Amino acid sequence: MNLNRRLGIGALACGLAAPLAGNPYRPPRAGFDVAAAAQLIMTGREHVKAIELAAWIRDRKPGLRLIDVRAPEQFGLDAIPTAENLPLDALLRTSFAPHECIVLYSEQGAHAGQTWTLLRTMGILNAWFIAGGLADWHDEVLAPVLARDADPALAELSRYFGGVPTLGEGVASDIKTARSRRRGC
Repeated sequence: MNLNRRLGIGALACGLAAPLAGNPYRPPRAGFDVAAAAQLIMTGREHVKAIELAAWIRDRKPGLRLIDVRAPEQFGLDAIPTAENLPLDALLRTSFAPHECIVLYSEQGAHAGQTWTLLRTMGILNAWFIAGGLADWHDEVLAPVLARDADPALAELSRYFGGVPTLGEGVASDIKTARSRRRGC
């Protein structure tokens, strides 16, 4: 994911958190540390890469709870294995166990980032999101373009989920260009 996209997602999350933070002249509500959330966003530690999530799913990471925040009809068409569909209205009524590792995703990541901010304001700190959403899952797991000297474990992980990894640098630039067009505003 390029720097502009990461900065855009970070700015979006900060912008969404600002109204929820309340009056700047009063201390923030208990359970929401604006400075800590901002630090996570600035360092990129609020999200997980799709390929890393794939390893967590394959290895059955204890307490992993993968949540698709899209509408049920979108979830029915395409979803990441083991995901449960909890659109925002249902998610706000859901309780989470303290040991759960919550990973959120949406189509391209914006709604998951917004939902991450809401969970933080609710005091749920053990949560992450896939910054590029389902699009990153497709790009990094189902159809990755790997350098010829890439770790063979990446191709193996892709194949575990039915992916078709492609090797080679020449193909990568063409695919990257097509992906950026697909992910437009």
